[in-house]
Amino acid sequence: MEISNSLSKSGANAAVITTMGGEALTALYDLRWMLVFIVVLICADFWFGVSESIKKREHFRFSRAGRRTCNKAVDYLTYLLVGALLGMAIFEPLGWTDHTTTAAVGLGFGCIWEIDSIVGHVCALHGITNRFSVKRFIISLIKKKNEDVGEALEDAMEEKADK
Repeated sequence: MEISNSLSKSGANAAVITTMGGEALTALYDLRWMLVFIVVLICADFWFGVSESIKKREHFRFSRAGRRTCNKAVDYLTYLLVGALLGMAIFEPLGWTDHTTTAAVGLGFGCIWEIDSIVGHVCALHGITNRFSVKRFIISLIKKKNEDVGEALEDAMEEKADK
């Protein structure tokens, strides 16, 4: 009795995990071109960041640059998964939108941050002072709506930049 009960439970668990894993892979497959785009953006950011350091004659280590690049890749994969899970858990049951759209929105924010970084590196390489930042623009919009939330977000961004 114990063995058959245990087998049926493990079989049910395997079926649930297989189904959920299949849905996660479907979300990844649906967003494959956005993932390729993010890989291209991360490589471009790495290239221009290293080029900027060389031009400024700053000391840099490839190990640190590589580690930061890998961390960015993990961050963007996390944006994708959180967006997909929010879509599957909240937006699809409510009938608002599908998980692919919410994952694309999450990755879209990641792309905006990465493009902002690349533009900063390219401007620094060419000696142009870049006064516009997408991050600062979004923070200013949030501050307009709610001063406290905007201040907290700005402090978090500055804290992250200091690290």
